Amino acid sequence: MRSFNKVFTPATGLGLVLWVALFIHSCVPPTDHVNANLNLGFNDPEVRKVLQLQDKGVSDSIYPYFKHKNPGVRYAAVKAFASIRSENALDSVVNMLKDPVLEVRAMAAYALGQIGSPKAETPLIAAFTAQDTLSVNNMFNRQILEALGRCGSKTTLKNIASVVSYRDSDDELLLGQTRAFYHFGQRNIFDPAASSRAMELLSNAAISEPIRLQSAHYFGRFKEAVSPELVDRLINQLGIEDNPEIRMALASAVSRTSATGLDKKLVQLLTTEQDYRVKCNALRGFQNIELDSVKATVFNLVKDPNLHVAALAAELIGRKGKKEELYDYKALATPELDWRVKTRLYQSMMKLTPLFFTKFKNELAAEVKFYFSNATGAYEKAEWLRVLGEDPYQYLTLTNLYGKTTQPVERTAIIEAFGKILQHPEFIKAYGSKYIEVKSYIIKLLVNLSKSGDSGTVAAASVILKDPKSGAKGFVSDTTWFESSKSRLKLPQDVESYNELMQARAFLFDSTYNAYKAPYSHPIDFSALEAQGDSIEVVMKTTKGNITLLLFTDKAPGSVANFLELCQKDFYDNKFFHRVVPNFVVQAGCPRGDGYGGLNYTIRSELNLNYYLETGLLGMAHAGNHTESSQFFITHSPAPHLDGNYTIFGKVKEGMDVVHTLYQGDKIIDVIILKANK
Repeated sequence: MRSFNKVFTPATGLGLVLWVALFIHSCVPPTDHVNANLNLGFNDPEVRKVLQLQDKGVSDSIYPYFKHKNPGVRYAAVKAFASIRSENALDSVVNMLKDPVLEVRAMAAYALGQIGSPKAETPLIAAFTAQDTLSVNNMFNRQILEALGRCGSKTTLKNIASVVSYRDSDDELLLGQTRAFYHFGQRNIFDPAASSRAMELLSNAAISEPIRLQSAHYFGRFKEAVSPELVDRLINQLGIEDNPEIRMALASAVSRTSATGLDKKLVQLLTTEQDYRVKCNALRGFQNIELDSVKATVFNLVKDPNLHVAALAAELIGRKGKKEELYDYKALATPELDWRVKTRLYQSMMKLTPLFFTKFKNELAAEVKFYFSNATGAYEKAEWLRVLGEDPYQYLTLTNLYGKTTQPVERTAIIEAFGKILQHPEFIKAYGSKYIEVKSYIIKLLVNLSKSGDSGTVAAASVILKDPKSGAKGFVSDTTWFESSKSRLKLPQDVESYNELMQARAFLFDSTYNAYKAPYSHPIDFSALEAQGDSIEVVMKTTKGNITLLLFTDKAPGSVANFLELCQKDFYDNKFFHRVVPNFVVQAGCPRGDGYGGLNYTIRSELNLNYYLETGLLGMAHAGNHTESSQFFITHSPAPHLDGNYTIFGKVKEGMDVVHTLYQGDKIIDVIILKANK
């Protein structure tokens, strides 16, 4: 097979390259491919050295391994830069696009996408293997297409979208094409041809499910991708689609449109749909439909046995409801309604109640305080406190309650409630001539409370102070409190709070913000991994049932080793699921319980060819890459917007039904290492 040496320009080259790839039908396999049996695990001593250098973030020491005779070592070295993502490595990684081993070349393309520099566009286009009718290089080409989505220009998007001649069976190329569209969308780059092509693939039953799913998420994630002429086709596809994961994404896309008769179609969907995740996405996406047209359905869903659905239905009332129907909404708050739903219903009513509805607003506030005082758990109390933040007159009540609680979950919620008050649309109207006085009081209070060094308080207060909608700029003149707050934080475990604090300072005083970079502090315990073997499973016992997790030792050895270490120390015992987002994730592992807790060390992100395109993946939570420690999450459904940013270190093998029933405040009882196959 001939190879092309010409470097194509972004403006014209890729279209020509792809055209050649599609229309040359007589070709021998490429001579530069080596059928290497790659050892991609950590057992090879040289691979382990590379992993250790990656863990330390020592880029310069990794480059020599690019020339190693063992392709597995070269692969590991290139993969390291998918996580390190240093633009300084660009030229060295570009050179690896010419490696004789296919897998190494593919990883180089992926790493360049992760780096995301526009400078990578031209060499990626030049590396596209045009003459490959035997599909030998499709893995490489797929990664090039995906990488171009992360760094390419709009012209390149047009060229990629213009390719319509891939065979239905060309899974690698089609997946690369659709992922390219998605990554372009993440960078706010769109083109009608890309949407048209994605729709074509989505509606073709002969196309494999991952490709159709990726296409559906393109429309579900980006409203800009849904052109008016595609609306009816998306609605039709939603009506005939069998795959519930694809229906989820389509429900998100469709519910944001303004199609005629959409309200009736959504009512039918919400009434007949069996998968709660589809209902969640439809409810979350309602934008152009008045509540009146779907009122009866939404009211029924507030009482849905699935609390995820019920809570989102209650939230929808706050977004689309009317003040004239407040008593109708009030009637939904029956005694048997779960607090996770009732808090959102009261929050909706608080939002909708005008200031001059004095009697009704006071009644709501009194009931919220009653429910708060009778709540038995910290998470329930925290949610009622957040509801009080919807009433601008409650700032003194919240001040008093902060001083009476030592629970981190409650204190953080109170601070967040102050933020709601500052941003309340009727805040100025509520206080008239005393508006400045009250605002100054709240901002000063946030500053003073931050001096405590409580990580949740510092983080939540900083988020408010740096938000232009809060209007704090100009109300803070003393810079010494930053030093006082900073000195009380413990690093690296309070890294999120530290960074939020520094961002607030930068905003308020027009100074430079530099994120904290956690030092190398927790080496990978390879001996622990060796002791467990190649296949590691753990059982996570929760208050709702057991979840069996399969850990990806080879793909994320550092994350797995850290997780096992914490399990063996019983760290996760009695930890709460502190964050549950309907049809997204359940999250746990925070020692404080409010999401702002960590350990006295951090581990590195491990980003490679793993994708959030399936349900039940186990990922590491962080406050920025390389700040992971103990917090993890499990996905309810595919979440491709997380790709390339959050380490995947396992998946649910059994017990996904349990994951779907977990709510905020549910607890991990124990985590047991179940199986180790050597």
